[in-house]
Amino acid sequence: MLNRTSRRGRSLITTIALAASAGLALSACASNNGGGGEDSEFPTKDLRLIVPWQAGGSGDLSARTIAPLLEDELGVNVVVENRPGANGSVGYNWLKEQEPDGYNMSMVGAEVATLQFMDYDISPDDYEFLSQIISGPGAIAVRTDSPYETLQDLIDDAKERPGEVTYSSPGVGSVWDNPAQGLQELADIELTNVPFDGSAPSIAAAAAGDVDFSIDAVGSQKAQVDGGEMRYLAVLTEERLEELPDVPTAAEEGVDLQNASFTGIVVPAGTPEDVVTVLSEAIQAAAQDPAYTDVIESSNLIPLGTSAEEFETFIQEEEERHGRWIELAQSTE
Repeated sequence: MLNRTSRRGRSLITTIALAASAGLALSACASNNGGGGEDSEFPTKDLRLIVPWQAGGSGDLSARTIAPLLEDELGVNVVVENRPGANGSVGYNWLKEQEPDGYNMSMVGAEVATLQFMDYDISPDDYEFLSQIISGPGAIAVRTDSPYETLQDLIDDAKERPGEVTYSSPGVGSVWDNPAQGLQELADIELTNVPFDGSAPSIAAAAAGDVDFSIDAVGSQKAQVDGGEMRYLAVLTEERLEELPDVPTAAEEGVDLQNASFTGIVVPAGTPEDVVTVLSEAIQAAAQDPAYTDVIESSNLIPLGTSAEEFETFIQEEEERHGRWIELAQSTE
């Protein structure tokens, strides 16, 4: 009797144990299939990478170059999607309204730090910063037959003719309009901005002689320079560029002005810290791959792969610097 009771007890215990085991297995399956439980590993499904600009630019190029490398790092597909419009704000607004789960990312440029100063409901606080992946150093360039042989020549003429010397920009408050405000402040001159819808028409206007000079990325101006239509007066970098050893820095010409465009990747604010870490580390690794760096360098840009912390600090500095320049522009309107 005692032995029979013991066998029934053991059988009941075994049944309960099997049921519990089956329940755990089902729970694990749900987790592994993107069920969203706390034990889920990220990522478990495809990611989307938004480009808030038209196809064909440096931001689009970097996104489409780095996406397959991120796929290798993360083990899921990374789908690139263009959402251009309104200085990038269409894409930026879309991203900040998405679930902060890491599955939607966006490329960002200087606008992410400047749109707030131009009555857009967008600020760096709307995002978690993953990594800066490109820097595009700037330069001041003129048409080949310009009377300005040096940046000082341009400054001297602007002092003699206040407001008559013109420059083209990709738009008021843009990453390349803002340093022109810095130039005016530092050199104590008054210039007139002729804005265009993007860098391409802005640089074309300078090459055609419709304006006196252009401030834009070295890489963006390079086609006109190589084609003999334009020449550089100064680069907006701390030191001379290796590929342009004969072009002085603005500081060498007496104006300590530096500026560069940049491209990085962000996710919505509130994305969990561990997810930010996974994405940031994957981007940093992908950005070191020759399959990425070779493409970016061949486009006359500087490939980067900063940490999330470095990128966030950089954005804070850009916010302060560009905010000051935009205030200067607005005060002269």
